[in-house]
Amino acid sequence: MFLTIRFKRLHIVIFMTVLLAGAAAMLLRSGKISGSEDSRLKVPIIMYHSISADESRLGEFTVSPQLFEEDIIFLKQQGFEAITVNDLIMHVRYGTKLPKKPVIITLDDGHLNALTRALPIIQRHGFKMTVSCVGKWSMAAGEAASPDENYSYCDAQDIARLRESGAVEIGCHSYNMHSTDGRRGVLRLPEESEEQYRAALLADIFKAQSFFDDCCGFKPNIYTYPYGFHDKLSDEIVKSAGFEATLTCEDGINIISGEQSLYGLKRFDRPYGSSSEEYFSQILE
Repeated sequence: MFLTIRFKRLHIVIFMTVLLAGAAAMLLRSGKISGSEDSRLKVPIIMYHSISADESRLGEFTVSPQLFEEDIIFLKQQGFEAITVNDLIMHVRYGTKLPKKPVIITLDDGHLNALTRALPIIQRHGFKMTVSCVGKWSMAAGEAASPDENYSYCDAQDIARLRESGAVEIGCHSYNMHSTDGRRGVLRLPEESEEQYRAALLADIFKAQSFFDDCCGFKPNIYTYPYGFHDKLSDEIVKSAGFEATLTCEDGINIISGEQSLYGLKRFDRPYGSSSEEYFSQILE
C-alpha cells in the first residue's frame, strides 16, 4: 500500500515537473520572462526640432517638410510603425501590445511649425509624434500679435489643437531652463547646495506644470531634458516630480526591459543634408 502511494506521488512530481518545464519554455519563446532576449524591446527614437520651408534656415536642427515626409515614408516602407512615449509606458506597465517594429518621432521646443508643417504630414501617413514644449516660450507665444511658423512657438490653443488631433502627445521641456547662460539646462550650478538646487529645479517644474494644467487642461508625464543635459541628481528630482519617462539627446537605440528603462531614453538627432536612406542606414539595425 505504502509503495503504491509513493509511486503515485512520484508520478505526480514527474508530471508537474514536465508541465512546469513546458510552461517555462513557452514563456521564454514569447519573451514574457524578465531577462530573456526576446523580452528586451528595441525602440529607436528620432529627434527633430523645426520643420521649415525656408531654405535659409535648414541645418542641424531644422529640416524641410519634404525631407520630414520622406523620412516618414521611408520608415513605413521599412515596416516601422510610430508609437508615442505613453504607448511605451503603457506597454511596460500594463503589457499593452506594441507593433513589431516601433519607432518614436519627437519634435523639441514646441515650434509653431509642429502644428502647421509636421502635423499634416504625420496625419497623412498615420503616424504619431511627441512634441516637447517650453512653458515660458508657449506662454509668450500667446501674446504674439503675428506668429511666424519659422520663429514662433505653440501657444496654449496650438497645444490643444495638437492634442485634439489624436496624433500628438505633449512633453514638458522645462519652464525656463532651456538655456546655457549660467546654468546648463537643468544642471546644478557650482555654487548651489543640493537643497538650493532641488528647490530651483522643482520650482521650474511646478511653473511648467502649472502652465500646462491651467492653460491647456493637462499635465505632461514626460520630461524632455533641455539640450539633453542631466545627471544622477536631476534624474532623481525629475522622477520624484511624477514624470513617468524622460528623454535625453544621447545617441542609441533604446532597449526596453522594465520601468527603469523608461528614464533616460536615447534619441538620434536628425539634421538636414542626407537622404532618408543614407541617414537611417547609419542608425537603424
